[in-house]
This record gives sequence, structure tokens and C-alpha cells, in this order.
Amino acid sequence: MGCAPDWNPPHPRACSPLLCKATHRVGTKSHELTENSGSDPPLSALIGEDCAMSDFSIMTFNLRYPALDGHPVATRLPIAAELITQARPHIIGTQEGELDQLENLISLLPKEYVWLGEGHSGGNSGEFTAVIYDSSRFDVDRVDISWLSEQPETVASESWGVSHARTLTVVDFRDLVTKQPLRLLNTHLDHRSEEARLESGKIMADHLAEAAGPCVVTGDFNVATGSPVYNYFCTELGLTDTGAAVPGENIGTFHRYKGPKDGDPRIDWILTTSDLQTVSTRINTFSAGGEYPSDHFPVEAVLRRVD
Repeated sequence: MGCAPDWNPPHPRACSPLLCKATHRVGTKSHELTENSGSDPPLSALIGEDCAMSDFSIMTFNLRYPALDGHPVATRLPIAAELITQARPHIIGTQEGELDQLENLISLLPKEYVWLGEGHSGGNSGEFTAVIYDSSRFDVDRVDISWLSEQPETVASESWGVSHARTLTVVDFRDLVTKQPLRLLNTHLDHRSEEARLESGKIMADHLAEAAGPCVVTGDFNVATGSPVYNYFCTELGLTDTGAAVPGENIGTFHRYKGPKDGDPRIDWILTTSDLQTVSTRINTFSAGGEYPSDHFPVEAVLRRVD
């Protein structure tokens, strides 16, 4: 498919099909929900009168790549689709999804959802930091995909002892309700190298500094709150952790298919610049038939622009 109208591609890869994906639903797969699976309404519905029409919802969701771990993607994807369909976030920053996994997920979602991204090995290869968004609420002005390395424009480049190439997906959205810009940075930081996490944060800081409006950062950061990279984002860069801005569950986000547990580390974050207010947030623990959609819980936040 061609690029979206009025989208000025930042580099030659921007017109490839995987960066302009607009796949509509071709079918659904049903499953039986457990009694305690938590058939939750959208987060915006939970705050009732406090939710304004201009508010928008964000999710960060590590989809878990197709690993041979006893939790096959074919079982998990319909549950992930059900979770997203119930939550109805406007923008989702995903991690670890591979091409077939993402295409199959999109086919199970409402037709308004489209996605964009590039594999960490380049093109269709490897894990994506793909962004899924509701095209009835947001339009895309610009996309930039780079590698978190000393040569960010070099495909599949690696630095600082990372376990594998890491990508950063930056999307400049246009809010169709407010007509205002919004920049999203979505990533998956390295689990092994603290140096890589901090250097990656510095690359992301440049993208934050050049933004024309409010920014949201989503990702699996692979470390807990209070870590050096968390302090860099929230102290040095002045970002707000939505999970700390509003009282919420004290459970971890990386549960290894074992379910919620109080006090576990929260390694999946939604961070915002100061021109956004956190209205509400939650960790979504939805499951079906005794199975979770991923080994991570997705995190959600409803955000509001601050005049």
C-alpha cells in the first residue's frame, strides 16, 4: 500500500509497505473467557465524567515474540486482540512482535486500527517496535525508525554490548479531534547493558527536544523504576511516569505468565512531557481460559493536554 496522504517520508524506507500498513479485519477468532478474566471496559469509561472528549488513551504492550515456551502465539493472539478491543486505546506502542504476529493481530482488531514499524534486523526481519493506532482518532504526519546505536541511521547497527539490535520508532501524529500534534517514541531497551540503556536514553532525548508538541514515551525498559535510566528520563529530562502520577496497582508488569503479584518490578512504562496530564492509569491483567496474551501486562493511561 502507498503512504498515507500528506505524509512526507523522512527517509527512503518510509514508503515501504511495512511502514504504511493499513490492514483491515479479515476475520475473527473467538474464545471462551474465564469467570475471573476481567472483561474490562475501556479505561476512559472507568473515569466517567472526568473524561473529556479531547482526552486520549495510550497503551504499551510487549507482545512476546513467538518463543517455544509452552505459550504459542496462535493461542495468545486472540486473547491479545480481545484485550485491545475491550480497552480500545487510541495508540499502542508494542514490543517484540514479528511480522506475521503483527499482521495476524491486526486482522483480529476493529478496522480502525492500523500499524507501522520495521524489524530490528531491517525491513520485515526480526522483532518490531511497532505502533498500532486508531485511524479514526489520529492521523500520521511523519515516521522515523532508527537504531539505538552509535550509528542510528545504519540498519541493524549495534553498540554498547547490546544483546541484539534495538530500534526506536518515532511517530508524529495529528489528533483529529483537537487538530494538535503529538509525538510518540516507542522502544524496547536492552536487558543486558546499562550503558546501552543510558546511551539509548540520550538518543531519545534528542527526539524529545525537537518535537513540535507534547510527547509520549512507551516501551519495555527492562529495568525497574528507580534505575539509572528511569532517573535519567524522569529527573534529568523531566518526564512524568504516568504509573506514579496517579495511584494505581502495586504489581509488576513482567509476570512470566504467572499472573499479578504485588511488589514485582514495573519495567513497562508510559512517560509524558509536562504538557500532558495523567487522568487515569492501570495495568491490564486480562486473561482468558487460563492463558495470558503475553508474559508482560500491558500498561494503559488516559492523557489530557495541559493548556
